[in-house]
Amino acid sequence: MSISVHDLHVRLGANHVLKGVDFSVETGERVAILGPNGCGKSTLLRTIAGILKPSSGEVRLDGDPLHAHRRRVRAQKMGLLNHADVVPMMTTVRDHVAIGRHPHRSFLREGSVEDAACIDEAIRFCEIEHLADRRVERLSGGERQRVRLATLFAQAPSLMLLDEPLTGLDLEHRYGLLHMLEDLNREHGRTVLVVLHDLDIAMRFFDRLLVMRDGQLVADGPSDEVMTAELLETVFRIQATVGCEPVTKQPVIVCQRGVAGP
Repeated sequence: MSISVHDLHVRLGANHVLKGVDFSVETGERVAILGPNGCGKSTLLRTIAGILKPSSGEVRLDGDPLHAHRRRVRAQKMGLLNHADVVPMMTTVRDHVAIGRHPHRSFLREGSVEDAACIDEAIRFCEIEHLADRRVERLSGGERQRVRLATLFAQAPSLMLLDEPLTGLDLEHRYGLLHMLEDLNREHGRTVLVVLHDLDIAMRFFDRLLVMRDGQLVADGPSDEVMTAELLETVFRIQATVGCEPVTKQPVIVCQRGVAGP
C-alpha cells in the first residue's frame, strides 16, 4: 500500500503542529521518520492513520483520499502501533493479540481457523508464547510492548505504522524487532513507516529517512545523502560526523558535543 501526503497542516488547539508536509511512500518501502521531540512526528503518523483530522491538505492511500476508504477496510490494510496505547485490564495476552483480527471478522461470526493461525503465528513471531495466558496489566513495560507488536502483526496490514516501537525493549528484543520488520518488508512486501529517535538504527535498518523540524519536512532520502554534519547541527543540535563502524562497515554517528544556544 502506498501513501501520499499533500500540503498537510494540523492544528491542535492553538498549536500549529504540522505545517505543509509533503511526501510519498511507495508500496514496499521501509522508511524512518526522525526529528527532535515536539517536531510533529507522532502527530504525522496519527494523521496518516486517520486518528487526527488535518486542518488542511490530505492523506491518500493507493491514490484515493483517506476518507474514501471505509473504516473497516482501512483497518484491514493499515495498522498503527501507538506508543501511548492504554493498558487493558483483566485481559490475557492471547485475547489482546486477538484484537488484531477484529477488522477481518464479519459481525455474524466468531474467530475462524485462519484467525487462530494468525494469532498463534504473531505470538510465536514476537516470542511471547510463555506469556499467552498472563494478564497484560501484570507484564513489564517491555513485555507489554511485545504484546502490542504481536497484536499489530496479527492484524496483518499491508501498511504498518509504528510510533517509537523500540521503547521499553531490551537489546535482544530491540534488534529482534528490527529484523522482523526487515523480514516482513522484504519477504512479504509490507510497507513500513516508523517513528524513531535512534539515528544510528535508522541509518542501518531503513532505506529512506524523513527528517522533521518544527512541523516541517526538512530532509528526505537515503541516509548517506540525508545524514550530514550540517543537518545534525541544525536539526538535532549536536556537533557530529557520520563515520563507519570498522567491523561491519555500517554507518555510525560520532558526536563531539552539543550546540550551545537556542
